[in-house]
Amino acid sequence: MTANPATTYYFSISNISAMPNRFSKNKFLRLIISLGVCLLVGYLGSLYAIPMIPSWFSSLEKPPFLPPDQFLVPIGALMYILLGLAMYSIWQADLSRKDTALCFVLFVFGLCLNVLWVYMLFGLRSPFMALVIMIMLLGILVTTLYQSLRVTVAAALFLTPYLIVSIIAAYANFLIYIMNPKLPLIVL
Repeated sequence: MTANPATTYYFSISNISAMPNRFSKNKFLRLIISLGVCLLVGYLGSLYAIPMIPSWFSSLEKPPFLPPDQFLVPIGALMYILLGLAMYSIWQADLSRKDTALCFVLFVFGLCLNVLWVYMLFGLRSPFMALVIMIMLLGILVTTLYQSLRVTVAAALFLTPYLIVSIIAAYANFLIYIMNPKLPLIVL
């Protein structure tokens, strides 16, 4: 028995626009969903970060350019709002185009790496593993930014502050790793 191509679903960049999308006509709903998804990602990360900031993270040697610990959550919230606006801008572009679909997939992969970075740094308390993830995140973020310039300049504008903050976070992550040599490389 052969599968009917009209009912066979598989994930690829070329058919992302064919995925069921009942929200495709409502711009406001897309905006709310985009912001909601990105804020949910931020919330998931905060489940690991917020309990560790006043205890474990405050006890670490940190570079002097880092903002005070109480500013980390508001800065993160602002970044997730900007990410939501970037996601909305990409979603508003024509997802049937391969370059737009690629941009969307890269963006979602970057969100996943973002949560993984927070988990490695705060959940597992491993600045080394967090640094490895952050390097991968920076690569995906630069690629997403480049791709978004081909798709929608608005997304690139929303992603630029996030790239800047991510570069600072990567450098701070590296320095935290160097300044705290007694921390384990990998925590399982």
